[in-house]
Amino acid sequence: MAQSQPDPATVVAPSAAVTAAPASPTPPPNSQALPTPLPSGHETLEIDHDEHDDDVDSALGDDQLTLSTASLASSIRNYTYENGRRYHAYRSGEYILPNDEKEQERMDLKHHIFTLILGGRSFVAPVGPNPQRILDVGTGTGIWAMEVADAYPGADVLGTDLSPIQPAWVPPNLSFVIDDAESEWSYSPNKLFDLIHWRMLFTAIKDWPRLYEQAYKNLKPGGWLEVHEHESDINSDDDSVLKAQDLKDWFKLVAEACAKFGKDSNIAHKQKQWMIDAGFVDVQEDVYKVPIGRWPKDKLQKEIGLYFQVQTLDGLEPVSMALFTRVLGLSKEQVDVMLVGPRKAVKNPECHLYLRFYVVRGRKPESD
Repeated sequence: MAQSQPDPATVVAPSAAVTAAPASPTPPPNSQALPTPLPSGHETLEIDHDEHDDDVDSALGDDQLTLSTASLASSIRNYTYENGRRYHAYRSGEYILPNDEKEQERMDLKHHIFTLILGGRSFVAPVGPNPQRILDVGTGTGIWAMEVADAYPGADVLGTDLSPIQPAWVPPNLSFVIDDAESEWSYSPNKLFDLIHWRMLFTAIKDWPRLYEQAYKNLKPGGWLEVHEHESDINSDDDSVLKAQDLKDWFKLVAEACAKFGKDSNIAHKQKQWMIDAGFVDVQEDVYKVPIGRWPKDKLQKEIGLYFQVQTLDGLEPVSMALFTRVLGLSKEQVDVMLVGPRKAVKNPECHLYLRFYVVRGRKPESD
């Protein structure tokens, strides 16, 4: 059921936490169209977990990559290559974005953007100072999970994803599992979580209500679920969005292709109701405007806008390529031509564009 959307909150001025955050990363550079099959960042996943260096800084754990409880063939690392990009092999085709180095750089830049929006925080749910178990669904590069593991050294942090692209050198309280979030979760009843988190899964999930139900089932009573998504459309507070019709048309085409693929890309405003329907209480929703470009006057919004403009430009091709070629039957050349207009709109300083970013969290009742 469609929900009325609240007025977006503006991004507040930087807090002390933002000031103390890591230096803003340089916009990701262009990488080779076709990366080498076994980049160094992935070779470490092939390690022997029984071997480690006792002299390694105690802040780091053994090189590790925990495999799914299901029996997985080694072929999960035999990535597939298509139109110059690399894709995951486990449950091949279920996720339409690539997992190569260029995409990983974009994901990490997006993480930095979200951290700025949240005032330097990884999440806003009031989980308390001593959570015991934390789950990051669709962990991607693992950057969110690593930061949370560092912040809560007493917690066991787990990150799950279809792609084994996470680093091997991680905090000792962090592990990664190759798994599909839409499969049945098999965590034991005595290993429930205090916090479950996911973000930007809008192209990854077919059955959203079931995902929320599984999160509810695997939380401790009193535990929190927090989810972050931005809407799949652009807006402006003036009429400058009319100058970005090519970009609006692109978002519309992405939504149509996702629907044919069995996935809903426009889910940001639906999260709150799904959470309520799953049984969560104390459900809260914050909505922020995230600018595209340096057009805002506010210093923090200008910084966020610059980074979001870079990641949007870098994201047009990976979001489009597999989706439009596999689902819509277009050629790579047709997709390349189609993206010229949207790129011009993103770069146009006269377009004062933004997306709405939703932060939703809810608590599992203590009595459950």
